[in-house]
Amino acid sequence: MRINEIFQYTFQHFGDKISLEDIAAVAHMTPHAFCKYFKKHTRKTYVTFLNEIRIERACKMLIDESSESVSNIAFKTGFNNVVNFNRVFKKITKHSPSEYVQEHRMRD
Repeated sequence: MRINEIFQYTFQHFGDKISLEDIAAVAHMTPHAFCKYFKKHTRKTYVTFLNEIRIERACKMLIDESSESVSNIAFKTGFNNVVNFNRVFKKITKHSPSEYVQEHRMRD
């Protein structure tokens, strides 16, 4: 099924730069058709989905790899700058990366 190919590609390549043209090609669609298809099947845009995957992985890395800097984690999870990473992280988790780590450490 086409949506599974999209998910599989995204999970394997979330740390890379994924353009709309790239992911549309995986689905064998034009970018416009892909956007409509993805939104219809997931009720979110592809960029929102990709950012959620990246932030979920970043959360795991912040906890599991505590010696890793936030900027390294940002780049490893596919963000091209730390400012954008921090903004997206806060939008999704409602916390900054450092607040997230502090809160998680308080629970343990």
